[in-house]
Amino acid sequence: MLFTDRYVQRLVQLLEIDTVTPMESHQASQIAHANAVFADWAASLGMRVVFAGPGEVRAHDDYVTPRTVERLCHEHEGFLDWQPHTVLEIGHGPKHRTLMFNFHMDTVSPHLPVLLREGCVHGRGAVDNKGPGLAVLAAIEEVQRTHPQVLRDIRLLIQVVAGEEGGAMGVYGTRYLCERGHVGALNVFVEPSGDGYFDASTTSMTYEIRMDGDDSTDDFPERGDNASLILSFMAQEMARSLAEPVKALDVKMTLAGIHTGLHHNRVYGSGHCLFNFSYRSADAGRQVAEQVDQAYAAALARCRVAFSGLHPFSFTIERLLSTCSASWLKRDLPVLNNRDAAMETVLMNAGINPNTCSAEAFTCDAMWAQADDAYSIVWGPGSLALNGAHTALEHVRLDDLESFTRAVHCLITQFATATSHTPN
Repeated sequence: MLFTDRYVQRLVQLLEIDTVTPMESHQASQIAHANAVFADWAASLGMRVVFAGPGEVRAHDDYVTPRTVERLCHEHEGFLDWQPHTVLEIGHGPKHRTLMFNFHMDTVSPHLPVLLREGCVHGRGAVDNKGPGLAVLAAIEEVQRTHPQVLRDIRLLIQVVAGEEGGAMGVYGTRYLCERGHVGALNVFVEPSGDGYFDASTTSMTYEIRMDGDDSTDDFPERGDNASLILSFMAQEMARSLAEPVKALDVKMTLAGIHTGLHHNRVYGSGHCLFNFSYRSADAGRQVAEQVDQAYAAALARCRVAFSGLHPFSFTIERLLSTCSASWLKRDLPVLNNRDAAMETVLMNAGINPNTCSAEAFTCDAMWAQADDAYSIVWGPGSLALNGAHTALEHVRLDDLESFTRAVHCLITQFATATSHTPN
């Protein structure tokens, strides 16, 4: 066994640390502590810290930074400090002999209790993404034991990032680290990828419909701007009109959430509705954005016709153009779409094959590591869907972590062999 009982206990320890993203909690978690624990384990293998600290968010004119990120940075002075990153290194190889692994320490909410049962570890981050990240460390330990020269001949990096979950899109994590040169000739983004790796990924964009009106009591419902009525109508109309165009462009649409309020005895004047669109190409993203903007305008016009003059909604409709608005929270982000014959051969020789089901590709930070002199893939144990990622049933099988550990060990040695004859 390479993913030994010691690593199982380490995984349990790591899962017990609450690392819920501040993107969702709006408060500090224990990401810094989890990073430090992982770095201590890596140091015992001879790895050294080459970066530790927060990233940064560019000025407001950076077109790819999600508006939610900008807003949280403005509202919470310590927002970026709450979620630092760590880069670990071993070896001294040049760029063409550098292999990078990336995994994210931040998790979605809520934090879950940890359970070890019947060959599975249950807990938040078990498969997304602490378990796979820890398997990389177990593989490095085995390389250190069996092929110590390899870790002197090549340079191996581990990016331990935050800012992956919650819609942050890696803009102050992976993007920040990659732009500062913490990348390799082969970059492996350790995410559950099913039966093989992806060298292409999707990217998502988020559309928000907002109501910013006046509340009222149930005694005078006609005096409020009824956000529940408007947002539910807009959601249904837009979903209906966008379903076929989005499908034709091979884009995934999610009606992600509607919120106004929880109580029965009032009219809520404010609220929001979110649509998420996951696209495979920049062109498809642009086309969908145009369709969405048109669908919003058409739905708003139909809403005014449908409820104009109807009691108790007349006040709501009269003020609709001033209270209802829509905007993109994020859009125009890049997608990963790269090929490299030499590195594909390295993967093949290591027994690692591409996932032939392109429909299973998903959005992740790998898009920021795309470059002419680099090949970036998404590869890891388990499946986001089958292993319950982002749900209360999240788990990872220890057999899958063991198999992945062995595969990473083989990849490291194959990479070292293949690049030993590659000119700089």
